[in-house]
Amino acid sequence: MVTTDALPTPGPQGPSTSGPGASRPRGRRWVAVGLFVSLVVNLFLVGLILGRILHPEFLFGGGAYVREFGPVAGRAIQHLVGPLDQADRQTVMDEMKGHADDFTGLNLALRQQREILIRLLRADNFDRKAVDDAFAELRRRNEALQAAMETAIADAVQKLPASARKHLAQ
Repeated sequence: MVTTDALPTPGPQGPSTSGPGASRPRGRRWVAVGLFVSLVVNLFLVGLILGRILHPEFLFGGGAYVREFGPVAGRAIQHLVGPLDQADRQTVMDEMKGHADDFTGLNLALRQQREILIRLLRADNFDRKAVDDAFAELRRRNEALQAAMETAIADAVQKLPASARKHLAQ
């Protein structure tokens, strides 16, 4: 018996676009686009992570000023001397180094008080009076550090010429 069903033959439009295999090229294209977008996002995230890890402040603890003067005073000094030229920066740093021992002692006292406060807050028997006293002492030590920084900055800026002091406001 011979069948007369005709087999699909390519016409002027090319092969038939209907049937079960017709959507494969289109689906493959979306998979390729998705993989490309995923690759770009992953490379971006890896770049962010590596950039953060390889940044000098991350590796070396916040830079030279933070290592020398402590975290609070070091960052303040870093912002203070940033816009200055090398000679004026050296003038400020020479003056600030005269106060470095004060900053070190005040930072240590501040850190110790924070540890005391944390122990009081975590204690099994919460003592409200002791916590209030610890907060008051922490506030007093913060104010002492702030006063020492203000004195050191005023002493350092006093030695700068007027042209350099104008750069500080920028």
